[in-house]
Amino acid sequence: MVVQYSSTLRQILLFLLTAAFASAAPMHVSLPTVMKLAGANNDEIEQASVKHLETIAESKQAWQRFWPTLSLNAGYRGHEGNVQDIGGAIFDARKQQYTVGTSIMIDWSPGDIYYNALAAKQKALAAEHLAEKSRRDIIQEAIERYYDLLAAEADLAVMEDDLRLTEGYAKQLDGAVTAGTAFRADLLRVKTQVSRARIAIRQGQEKRDLAASALAEILRLAPETALRPAKADLVPVSLMATTGVASLLSQAGQNRPELRAVGAAHVAASLESARTRIAPAIPSVQAGYSVGGLGGGYAGEFGNFDDQQDFFVGLGWKIGPGGLFDRQRQKIAEAREQGAALQTGQVKAAIGREVVDAVLKAQSAKDQLSINEEAVNAAEEMVKLAQDRQASQLGVVLEYLLAREELTRARQGRVKSVTDFNKAQHGLKRAVGK
Repeated sequence: MVVQYSSTLRQILLFLLTAAFASAAPMHVSLPTVMKLAGANNDEIEQASVKHLETIAESKQAWQRFWPTLSLNAGYRGHEGNVQDIGGAIFDARKQQYTVGTSIMIDWSPGDIYYNALAAKQKALAAEHLAEKSRRDIIQEAIERYYDLLAAEADLAVMEDDLRLTEGYAKQLDGAVTAGTAFRADLLRVKTQVSRARIAIRQGQEKRDLAASALAEILRLAPETALRPAKADLVPVSLMATTGVASLLSQAGQNRPELRAVGAAHVAASLESARTRIAPAIPSVQAGYSVGGLGGGYAGEFGNFDDQQDFFVGLGWKIGPGGLFDRQRQKIAEAREQGAALQTGQVKAAIGREVVDAVLKAQSAKDQLSINEEAVNAAEEMVKLAQDRQASQLGVVLEYLLAREELTRARQGRVKSVTDFNKAQHGLKRAVGK
């Protein structure tokens, strides 16, 4: 596990250094690289981790309240003027004393300390699960932005291919016009189509660059970093089955970190409620022990130094606010416990809907992928037939252009279908907590 983590960290550092020294050149990234960078280089995840560390420290601090406090002390005390003795007489005195020693103090409220420590532990667990939720959310968003970039790049490749073929057809038609076998109006129609294709390409480049900027933002890379996706990633990737919704809902109930977080928060609220009812009935304990030396005397005497010991033990109950018979404090804790229970139900309902929505999107994307493949096959055959007709009759220009447009739209539709399918698969995987 340590070796694997070190290897991953080295890959991430190498990528960041490469991006820093070659920011002018496009940087090609794959989906695994994006997921690693998003999970290791995002301040929102770091912020959630810091909050988790804070709650862990608070939990440890709550348990440490069971330990007594130890203090070392040394002091000097002097007096001049009137003083009263035990019998009530007043007389003038000049005296001093000095002390050296150590003391152990105990001030326990066992009930409060115990329940507060247990609640703090549950809050730390909730913060841990929320940190994991933040990490998964960031990775999912990075995945979606990566697929947006991948789709924009693939769309651009389709449009560039269309432009290349249309320009080639324009040259062929130009020769036919020169030879007198084609109309100039048809040539102008094709040149107009070339201009439209160039505009579409420029718009596609803008869309790709904006998608790259959005991806660089979530990966916390330099804004000017030109990211490019790995073209091999533009294939349908089946990660989850879309059947057995009940099983998927069960998996989500077991795996989703936010459900574990609200569960821990509910337990913490229950402990706080129990604290208000039970802790006041448990007596507080005060105890102390000190040992050292005491010396001094009248006038200028500094001797008479010898050891001394003091100790005390006491029990007590607090009555009123914060103690016994504080009914309002109990009501507040009970209301918070009920609120935590309601929040748990809300999160369960939201997760259930998210799983069902993810299943529906994944199934729809799968169906659209199959339908779009049929559209691409039909468009390719239509273009082939138009080309065959052009070989015998160059005047049928509009038919060929329309066939090319249909093929381009079908290929772009396939890009979108693959992108939506892969997004839906990753979304479903996240929805069930994997």
